[in-house]
Amino acid sequence: MAPFLVPDPTFHRLTGDQRGLRGIQPEGAGAGIVLTLGGGFSRGFAHLGVLQVLEEELIPVSGIVGTSIGALLGAAYADGIPVSALCDLGRRVRVRDFLRFNQSEQEQGEQRKDCIGQFIDKWFRAKLLEELPILTAIVATDLDSGAPFVFSRGPLEIAIRASCAFPGLVKPVEHEGRLLGDGCIVAPVPTAIGAGLNCGFVLGVCVNPNSASSSATTSSENMVRVLDDNYRASHRSALDPSWCRHADILLEPQVQHIDWSDFSRVDEAFSAGVEAMRQALPFVRELLARQSQLGLAPGMKFPAERGLAL
Repeated sequence: MAPFLVPDPTFHRLTGDQRGLRGIQPEGAGAGIVLTLGGGFSRGFAHLGVLQVLEEELIPVSGIVGTSIGALLGAAYADGIPVSALCDLGRRVRVRDFLRFNQSEQEQGEQRKDCIGQFIDKWFRAKLLEELPILTAIVATDLDSGAPFVFSRGPLEIAIRASCAFPGLVKPVEHEGRLLGDGCIVAPVPTAIGAGLNCGFVLGVCVNPNSASSSATTSSENMVRVLDDNYRASHRSALDPSWCRHADILLEPQVQHIDWSDFSRVDEAFSAGVEAMRQALPFVRELLARQSQLGLAPGMKFPAERGLAL
């Protein structure tokens, strides 16, 4: 078994009370934020920096939508696996471990689980998406139609494997008569699906500079974009691809210098996520305050004028 699949002996899953800080709110407490976590392979560990800050600042997470590495880490976080344990996992991963996702050998007459299956067996309490304490959706691509395929229920293993099945690297997943591949093909950052959950404003995290809403830059001033209607109108060309318009706040941690396959720089990616989220905190708190003033509860739509004035 690959060494990264075995949890550290000191690994302790969060208790029920601790999981409450990750988005389980009392009835009537109001909506939180919907995190939409994009793909980017090793750069995706910046997502953990974002999650760490949200947890430290007691920011309620009412939903998580992930694609590719964002799906894997988002679901693990929703299941109560500590950020520190996931960072330790990242430090032990090598790109060859992901190549093993492509294996499907027969052993004693049964399909042997690949690395994702083993990872879920060893690390996760939940086996179904609907068992996760935080509302979670995982996005894959229907390779025949080119349309998004959104998992909101069913086996976590299938959903995560499908969302991470990068063409040419990982074998596609057959599910319900469809051939499914990497969610990044249709939803580099799944903000549209996040907006459709209607349980809070949408915070998108883009860790793939090739998918970013603007050209890559090392300027820290461009880590956080608060997308109000005026900004959208005046920056229409810069906001391509179209998924940008579904976000209220878009974070772009500075990870473009990290090669997609370089898992030796997990701590750098994590720190970039922390820095971007720290810069976004004032905007996040203002949007949460607006939700509270409007009396929005989970399941109610955020107003059409979604963002903040800059």
